Amino acid sequence: MLSASKLSKQSGLSQSFIWRIESGEKQPTLETLRKLSQGLGISLGELLGEGLLSEPESPKINRIISNIRKLPIEQVDALDLFIASLSNGYAIGENPLSLQTINLNNSDKNGFEIELVFSSNVSSIMDHRIPDGTERNMGGFHLFDDGMKEVPIDVIPGKQRILGRKAERTFIVRPQIRLADGRAYKLNISKLLQANNYKYLKENHTIMFSTYEIIDITPFNKKLFSPYLSLTLDGSNIVSGDENVPVNADIKLTFSNNVITKTVRDHNLQCFSLESSKKQPVEIDVIMAEPNDNSEQKKEIIIHPRLGLQGNTAYILTISQNLQSGNQKLLGTDKIITFTTSDANVSSTDAQDGLSIA
Repeated sequence: MLSASKLSKQSGLSQSFIWRIESGEKQPTLETLRKLSQGLGISLGELLGEGLLSEPESPKINRIISNIRKLPIEQVDALDLFIASLSNGYAIGENPLSLQTINLNNSDKNGFEIELVFSSNVSSIMDHRIPDGTERNMGGFHLFDDGMKEVPIDVIPGKQRILGRKAERTFIVRPQIRLADGRAYKLNISKLLQANNYKYLKENHTIMFSTYEIIDITPFNKKLFSPYLSLTLDGSNIVSGDENVPVNADIKLTFSNNVITKTVRDHNLQCFSLESSKKQPVEIDVIMAEPNDNSEQKKEIIIHPRLGLQGNTAYILTISQNLQSGNQKLLGTDKIITFTTSDANVSSTDAQDGLSIA
């Protein structure tokens, strides 16, 4: 029956601190609880309940408490936050850590690598929260060949290779030996992989792959797997049936997967043709980003008519069914985009904006 002001004077704790304890914003230490019990004029046992002060019967809990007493204060705080996250279901229940992106990289500079991007910080963990967390996570990756012989790997935290917020969510797995083309390999990721916010991966993950494609993912994840299932034309700045297309327009095509990598680049250069409705071929340049470009440009190809187009003329762009992605998937069927140009006397330098399904 004391006011916060009077309890503050009798306990030696600030009034604002007492309010934060009452609202649940602050968890009191043992020393704080002693001051509160003195201020209230009751024993610590009465404040907490005598049962909570008795020695636990479980030897495991005794051992845990004994180990906690050996920790420095900052690690005790981190442990307290971790236990709170467990009790609230954050670590194993709602919104667990998840794998969001898998990129196979065959660049000449670094050799074959697998880039794995997770939903939270797993590669730049603060030691005061989870001591040696990043190092323990690096031990959670294991690579096997199709004979289940383990392949030695280097596990590289993203911050050592890339910049930005994505870096702390990324691990790069690089085999120490050259992987054979055409063979299947299996990368296992431990469910004990832990993020800086104490969340776990929850399930062991297995990625079966060759050096150019993902073969299978366990547990199955459609969002991760679908980019590797097939190659599709996702968009074009000129939609089939468009009219009044500027005579100086380029055609920007966007695909579902990497179509510029070195292994398919020369082949894909031959997969485009442009002609007028009168079957007159048009000379074109097929423009791609550099083979090691890892931006969204790796999915883009630009068709540039060398001498421009004639006004008031219908054109047909054909994309061969043999167009190939870096994971060796084919387009499967020819894609046709027909369009008509505007009057050649009408000057326009503005390219059409936006991407549409062609």
